[in-house]
Amino acid sequence: MNQRFQHEEIKHVSDQYAENELYKAISTIGPQLESELTGFGLCSEECFMEVLELLTAIAEKGKDFLPEVDNYWLRKFNEYRRFDRHVDDDVISKAVGIVFGFTVLALDSSRHPFYRYTLTERLTQVVAFHKFPDWSSTLDRIFYVPLSDGWFDGFIDEEPEEERLPLPKAINTERAQKYFRKAIEKEYMKLEDGKFYWVGVGGTGRKSQLAYFLGLVYGYRHSESGNTGIEFPNDILNDLFGETKLYNLLVQVHVAQKKQKWRPLIDELFE
Repeated sequence: MNQRFQHEEIKHVSDQYAENELYKAISTIGPQLESELTGFGLCSEECFMEVLELLTAIAEKGKDFLPEVDNYWLRKFNEYRRFDRHVDDDVISKAVGIVFGFTVLALDSSRHPFYRYTLTERLTQVVAFHKFPDWSSTLDRIFYVPLSDGWFDGFIDEEPEEERLPLPKAINTERAQKYFRKAIEKEYMKLEDGKFYWVGVGGTGRKSQLAYFLGLVYGYRHSESGNTGIEFPNDILNDLFGETKLYNLLVQVHVAQKKQKWRPLIDELFE
């Protein structure tokens, strides 16, 4: 069996990355996977460095890496093939698949939706397309290896980006994203199956609470002559929450002779 990594290289990697969590993860089943690569050597240390190379390319290019996934597989396959032309193509594909599998394991630790969902799905699709024997069970064994949540985010040294809420384009402002999310965190609002629902802050007047909240989000300013702020997007918000006459309820909240007891709870969201 040809081995690309020699003793000195193996020792250097094992010493330098001894405390690296991904290296430890690969080392748990790396020897077992290597034993299944008939005639082809891919020790844990080389596998780790190959995965690190791929993750670095992904970190540098971000979303621009997505259309390059197929080409990266082909380049890596040809590189392994040139190293040893006597090894079966299925074995070469499995070696590349193992590198892709551990890359998916690392990306799946990310809190970035693109890395965790979009890119992992694409990498897995490419492995499935090449269909080396037992490809599915090979990936399952790799994915079973534990890796701390957020490992890849630490690797690229970025804060996880928050997935944006699915608001209609006409009302999808940064202010709306911020305060809708705060309402959801407080459990005043729910987002289920892409639909928004106002739970309420307690007490009576659930729809009036919603109208008041939306008025604060979208810049309603009450006066005796009407709204002096930004035009309230009544029709869009009615459709979004499956309600009717939210603007009328908003006006009624402000003209009421006695201030509603629930208003301070909503006001706190905006402090």
